[in-house]
Amino acid sequence: MKLWRLLVIAVLIAAPVVVLVVAGMVALWQVGLYLWLWWLLPLCWLPAWLLARVWQAHWVAPSPALGGPASYWTPRDESAWLLVRAEQDRALEIAPDQLVDPHFYLQKAMRLATAIARHYHPHAQDPIGARSVLEILAVAQLALEDSHRWVSEYVPGSHLISIDQWRLLAKAPRWLSLAGNLGWAVSIAANPLNLGRYMAQRMTMNTGARQLQENALAWFYAMFIGRAGFYLIEMNSGRLRGDPRDYRRVTRAELEPPPAARTSAAATPKPTPTSPLHHVVIAVIGQVKAGKSSVINALIGQHAAHVDSLPATAQVQAYRLTEQGRELVLLDTPGYDDAGATRPQLDTLRDVLTGADLVLLVLKATSPARQADVAVLRDLNAHLAAQPERKPPPVLGVLTHIDHLSPMLEWEPPYDWTQPVVRKEEQIRDAVQYQGQLFGDTLAGIVPVCSDVAGRRTYGVAEWLLPAIVELLGTAHGCAVLRVLREQTQRGQVRRLWAQLAKAGWQALKACRGPSRTDNQRMP
Repeated sequence: MKLWRLLVIAVLIAAPVVVLVVAGMVALWQVGLYLWLWWLLPLCWLPAWLLARVWQAHWVAPSPALGGPASYWTPRDESAWLLVRAEQDRALEIAPDQLVDPHFYLQKAMRLATAIARHYHPHAQDPIGARSVLEILAVAQLALEDSHRWVSEYVPGSHLISIDQWRLLAKAPRWLSLAGNLGWAVSIAANPLNLGRYMAQRMTMNTGARQLQENALAWFYAMFIGRAGFYLIEMNSGRLRGDPRDYRRVTRAELEPPPAARTSAAATPKPTPTSPLHHVVIAVIGQVKAGKSSVINALIGQHAAHVDSLPATAQVQAYRLTEQGRELVLLDTPGYDDAGATRPQLDTLRDVLTGADLVLLVLKATSPARQADVAVLRDLNAHLAAQPERKPPPVLGVLTHIDHLSPMLEWEPPYDWTQPVVRKEEQIRDAVQYQGQLFGDTLAGIVPVCSDVAGRRTYGVAEWLLPAIVELLGTAHGCAVLRVLREQTQRGQVRRLWAQLAKAGWQALKACRGPSRTDNQRMP
């Protein structure tokens, strides 16, 4: 829409309002109330000015909900986000004239891209040079799509505003101030007492309008920086190497709740390609005879025969369970003895951990040997630390055989070990506290259970273990997002290359053959 047309519409809308205001002022003047009621304006403007100064001093960038940090981000990604937040916090320091200049946004985006790339590749001479052209285009495409959706939904009249009109926003308060000053000059010339009212308006209304303008432009700039920074982090983390459409499907599914389902192994639906993020892989590790299989059986609610299992590897067996609408894939790993895991066992555990979203470390309550478990966790943590692009899965300790704690002959659940009264409850509490002191922050929690399905002595699985798993599903789901994106990227690289070669070869073949008969018929 051209500017003169926009002005015509604005005049037609404002004209009746101006007429009514002038008529009301004349009426108030005639009855002698105008001078008294006029002071309502500065009385309202003064608190507005004070609030604007206070709130502007505590101005913060748009909420992280508008983009980052995501639940699936690694610690390295979260530290890179601090660079984005720092740039957002500087928004109010930028002059309004710059915030309406498209070239300024491009320059800031390029500087931010360099800073984030150097964060991921601190020793590279050209940190951006290793990125592919398609990754750069994916960042631009995704950031512009999000910005377009945000502006179209939250900025009134954004579909009518042109670039020229957008630039006028930085100068609008100057025009309003000039017009107001001319009007006040005439008013003061007619009545010198109006000088006091003019000073009151200048100190309140003008300052408030300028602060509103600066905050509106700063919010738009911070939103743009947030979206650009978010996808720059995704690119440098390697998650945009695949098709942006696949990336969109995965990340959108990450925000959508899974379909409701009953907690039943028999009723578990088969996984579908459209909901890969509803599958959470749980690796069950521990020493030999610690009770890994019995914990899995107790979770499933029955003895899991081989016909109920999923094919995995010769050393790892997988089982299905559905909880909170998500399919939990339980991986039963080979146990290691109290002397420690062998090199082949560590290699197997590393491979399992690479594809796991949550880890259950099964610990036998009556066994004091914990050196092997501590060593295995130390090795697995070091293995993950060497891969900063992966998000470490949370590790939940499961303390089994609590029925064998003193007094051994007593087993009359329920037991409340958090507030112990009887001897059995005290022993369970002491065992949990000892494991907590031994493992420290390496465990997300410790849950005591009795998982003797064969002896029909199961307790603590439904009461404590399943709720603890559900509480960690959010973090585990973040690991699942990275796992799915990594798998899609690895599968898509070769397939994409072959598709490109096929299309390029077909176009070259058509060029060598010359125009076809159909093309000749279309020519004028």
